[in-house]
Amino acid sequence: MPLPYRQLEVWQRAHQIAQDVMALAERPELRRRPELRSQLLRAAWSVPANIAEGRGRRTRRDFASFVGVARGSLFELDYWLLVCHECNAFEPGEYPELSERVERLSAKLAALIESLKSE
Repeated sequence: MPLPYRQLEVWQRAHQIAQDVMALAERPELRRRPELRSQLLRAAWSVPANIAEGRGRRTRRDFASFVGVARGSLFELDYWLLVCHECNAFEPGEYPELSERVERLSAKLAALIESLKSE
C-alpha cells in the first residue's frame, strides 16, 4: 500500500507539475541557463517533497507548517516559470496553462492549511 501522502490530491497535482517542469528543464533554452534551470527544478521538487514530509509528521500543526513551506516554494516556482516564459522557453499556450495549474494548486494548499489549523 502506498504511503499516505501519495493519496493526497494536492501531492498528486504538485508531483505532476514537478514532472512537467522536469520536462521543461530539458529544453535547450534552459540548458543554456544552468542557474535558472537549477532554481526552477529546486522550487518544483520542493513542493511535493514538503507535502510528503509534512504528511509524515506527528501533528496537524506540523503538517500545516510543511504545507505552508510547500506553498512558499510554489510561489517561487511561479516566479521562475515567469522568467522562463520571458526567456521564450515555452511553446505557445503552455505558459498560461501551467501558470493556471500553479494558481489552482496554491488555492488548494491554502485551503488545506486552513483546514489543518481549524480542526
